[in-house]
Formats: sequence, C-alpha cells, structure tokens
Amino acid sequence: MSAVIELGELRHGDEVEPPPEPRRPPSRSVRVAALLCAALLTLAGSAVHPGRERSVVVPAPQGAVFLVLADRLVVADGPGTVGRAGQLVTGHRLPGGEALWRFLLPAGDHALGLTTVAGAVLVISSPAGAGDPASTVLDPDTGVMRWRQPGYPVATQSDGVLLETPRADGTGTIRSVDPVSGTPRWSLPLPGSGLAYEVGDRGVTRVVLVTAAGRVEVHDTGSGALLRAGRVPPAADGVSYRFTRVVGDLLLVDGAPGTVTAYGLDRLDRRWSMPVGASAASWFAACAGVICLREQDAGVRAVDPATGRLLWTDDRWLGMSPVGGRLLAAAPGVGLEMELSVVDPRTGGTRGRLGRWRLGGVDRYGTPLLGLRRLGEERTLVAELDVPAGQARYRAVLPGSWDDCAVATAALVCLRPSGGLVVWPDPR
Repeated sequence: MSAVIELGELRHGDEVEPPPEPRRPPSRSVRVAALLCAALLTLAGSAVHPGRERSVVVPAPQGAVFLVLADRLVVADGPGTVGRAGQLVTGHRLPGGEALWRFLLPAGDHALGLTTVAGAVLVISSPAGAGDPASTVLDPDTGVMRWRQPGYPVATQSDGVLLETPRADGTGTIRSVDPVSGTPRWSLPLPGSGLAYEVGDRGVTRVVLVTAAGRVEVHDTGSGALLRAGRVPPAADGVSYRFTRVVGDLLLVDGAPGTVTAYGLDRLDRRWSMPVGASAASWFAACAGVICLREQDAGVRAVDPATGRLLWTDDRWLGMSPVGGRLLAAAPGVGLEMELSVVDPRTGGTRGRLGRWRLGGVDRYGTPLLGLRRLGEERTLVAELDVPAGQARYRAVLPGSWDDCAVATAALVCLRPSGGLVVWPDPR
C-alpha cells in the first residue's frame, strides 16, 4: 500500500504559533508532531490556488442542487425558492460556464436532487408540502424534456431505472420504465413496508418484496419476472417488520423482539440469527465482504455474513462506507468535519488516516470522493480522498468558505454558502 499522509488537525486556523524557548531537547514525539504540522503547511501551500481571473461565476440560489455531467453543469433551485411560480433548472457548458438552456418545473414542484440516467439529466422533484415525488428526464445539451413520470428513481445494474411510489396502506407500486423514452416495462404492487433491494456495483440487481404475513418474492429488475417465492416468519406485531434489508446475498428481517434473522436470497433458507438493540436507529449495510451493524450510541459491529459471527466491534465510529475493498470510517471531528480513516473490513484494523474532512462530491457510482477542510476563516482546502490507497491528494486551496464541490472533466465546481457557483477550469 502507498504511504499514508497523516493530515492531523490545526486548531485556531492554519497557523502554528512558535513554541516557547525549550529548556531541554524536544522528545521524539514532539519532533514528529512538528514535522507533521510542517508537512501539512507545505502540502497545503503546494496545492493550486486558483486565481480570481481564471474563475467563472454561474448563478445559483442559496442551497442550490448541482450536477456535473461530462462537460455540462446542471443547476436546480434550492429550498429557499419553494413557493414561487416554478423552480428553475439550468444547463451550462464547462469549463466556461456559458448558459445553454433553462427548464421550469411545474408550478408547486421543488427540486430534491439531480442525478443521471442513460446519459441524460434526471431531476427528482416533489410538490411543496405533500404528494408523490416525480422524475423528470432532460436532454443535457438542450434541456428538452424527454419524459416525466411519478415516483422516486432508483438506478439498476443494467443502466435502467425503477420508480417507487410506496404508501403505508399497501397501495403503492414499483415500476420499471425505459430510461430513454420513459415507456413502462413492468409494474408490481408494493407491500406496506417490505421493499428491499439487492445492489451491485452500479445499481439494483434484484427487487425483494416482503409482506407482513411473511411472504417473500424476489424479482428480476430487467423483466420483473418472479425468480423466487417463499416464506419467513410473519412480523412480530402482525402489521409490519421494523426493517427488511438485503445485504450481499442475504435477506435480513427482524424476527422475535431484539433479534435479526438472515435468510439466503436464492433459496430463502434460514442461515443465522443474532441479537440487536431495540433502537430504530439500527442499520445494516454491506461493508466490503462483511456486514456492518450500527446501533445508536454503540459504535459499529462487523459480522461474518456466512455465520453471523461477530468479527469485531469499535465504538469510535459514527458510520462506515465500503470503497474499493476497504471501509471509509468516520469518527467525531470538528463541526461538520469528521475524522476519516481507512479500515480493514475483516479485522477492523486501521490501515490509514485521511485526517479531518467534510465529504463533498459524493457519488457512489462514479466521480472522485472529495474532502473539504476549513483553513482558518478565509480558505478551504480541497482534496481527492483515495480510500484504497489511504491517501488524501490535495487538489486546491480555495478562498473563502464553500458548501460543496464536484470534479468535472476539466474543472472544479464549488457552491458558496450564500449562493452562486464558481468554476475553476483545470485547477490542478
């Protein structure tokens, strides 16, 4: 593994006050700490400082949602504009920021997020106050609407899209539509609270439906065909399970109070059972070949998916995310900035420390993972976080404070807290 850069933490800004005159030679630990601080200042100083004359400003309201798609930048109005006649979505060329098109969402809709499907822009929106979310697909070059359908979008492994409209009374549906035309492919009724997905490296591979009576159906995402049907014990209260979750090739459901039971997804055979806390904040997740369990105020536990055996536990971590065969672990830091480390999934051992960062540019299926760190009151350090290598690679030192950043093909795009996007062409 490549060498790890220990970023450490600088308090009271990014300046280091000179120590008083020592009465004796410093200890080895003091010398090491001084070298680490000097390394941080040197590396931050060596990162690119984008010049104001090279930056391009793109209009965006406070809290705007933005998406980088190849050489296009798409911006959607934020929550501060809810209630006006129609929320605006705009397209811009990168790296110059030139305006290409404008699209108005229907009256009352407000943008929840932006993503992509089949090379196009997908706007997720919802009526202000109440109502089902909607998915609107726009051409990235012209802003022309290709299709609009009710439902919250979920990407599939085969570059398709599923649309969820769940309802507590069990009248909801999940539908598959053609990602280019929006033409319906198949539809299934949803149980009240028993929807789960098997997920691959690019999206959903199988849909799992579980009724409160314990009937389980496993469906193919491409055709909607029923692949497997079977039963598990019914929900303890007869109304709904507290959770149904697919992790790897296992279906996890809460059985008797205070337990979770794992079933093989292919045969729905019972594999193992383990105790869990009663907190609704408990979650299970696939963690690079193991199962991560986090319970409120109890740190993270890693479980062997084959046996349910506890592999390790660590109460330092607020959460885990698998990245390239390793785990990105977050511990409390300062404000929104978390202390990030790289963890071995089988042993729980720390393989590298990335330092204190606020995550930006998060895209599970593509763009680089970015870290933002305040340097005093007037600058922000931006780095690409390489989790498998255990390294933080400095990309730029930006003037001022920023809400979020994303990497384009030849540009860095960042959003100001007060509104407005700034584009720095090829800042590296």
